Amino acid sequence: MSTLAIVAVEPSRVARGIGMSLLAYASFSTADALLKAFSGAFSVFQIAFTMAFFAMLPVLATTIGRGGLRSLVPRNKPLVAARGILAAICGCLAWSAFALLPMAEVYALLFAAPMLVTGFSAILLRESVGWRRWSATLLGFAGVLVMIDPEFSSLGLGHALAGLAALAGALSFIILKKIGAAEKSGAMLMSVMLWLMAVALPPALLAWVWPSPAELGSMAMAGLLMGAGQAGLVFATREAPAVVVAPFQYSQMIWAVVFGMLLFGDVPGTNLFVGLGIVVACGLFIVYRETVRSRPVTVGGGRGEVPARIARV
Repeated sequence: MSTLAIVAVEPSRVARGIGMSLLAYASFSTADALLKAFSGAFSVFQIAFTMAFFAMLPVLATTIGRGGLRSLVPRNKPLVAARGILAAICGCLAWSAFALLPMAEVYALLFAAPMLVTGFSAILLRESVGWRRWSATLLGFAGVLVMIDPEFSSLGLGHALAGLAALAGALSFIILKKIGAAEKSGAMLMSVMLWLMAVALPPALLAWVWPSPAELGSMAMAGLLMGAGQAGLVFATREAPAVVVAPFQYSQMIWAVVFGMLLFGDVPGTNLFVGLGIVVACGLFIVYRETVRSRPVTVGGGRGEVPARIARV
């Protein structure tokens, strides 16, 4: 989107878009915190299945005025299914990492997804990626390593799971680039939720524990928050340009630190904030370059959240 197009958007709409994006990312982080809190008593896959079921309710709101339930039927079924499977795998991997690591460390690795998208765009889609974005991508990866563990002394399974989640999320965005603007948001989101349920159910049944009404209610709340976050991003990018919405994905780190300290006793080190500064700066530069070159801007690409250009359909 050109700078002129951004300026042309009404300030009040931009403000609404920013507010919606902040609420959306707060919803995602709160859902993640609830999942982490329950991961000691229930299988992550059982929680994911339950969350996906209830997340479908807010997703339906994206169809209002956009074709109704008919808009949930995808046009390019193979690519939408492939994207849904990758996004579902991404979610299950990320949530498994939350059960093992502090939230801030998982987010640190998930923030590598936009950098991976840049690399995959050049390799898989044959897009032209200049030295500026390559430099920002490499520096961003260095920032991720600073956030996690500069000495690599405490890396474990949780870090591997989060890294794989970022990889799956980036690949799902690459497929979304191939799909283009032909699909509506409702169809894309509903596909993710259905595939998440399909991927999570088999392992969930192996260790199923019947929750109490209060526990089920909390899981349902986490699912509603996840769905509200997805829908919120759709509405945000209908109001404000992608380049405005995208940077607010980093607000999740604030919530991760707050929830980590208040709920789980996780105290972040100085390296987290140093590395975060590097990653945010590189991520913002990549967003800027994507905008200058009229590329789809990666919004929440870490777990299959809807990228902005598609979300406005």
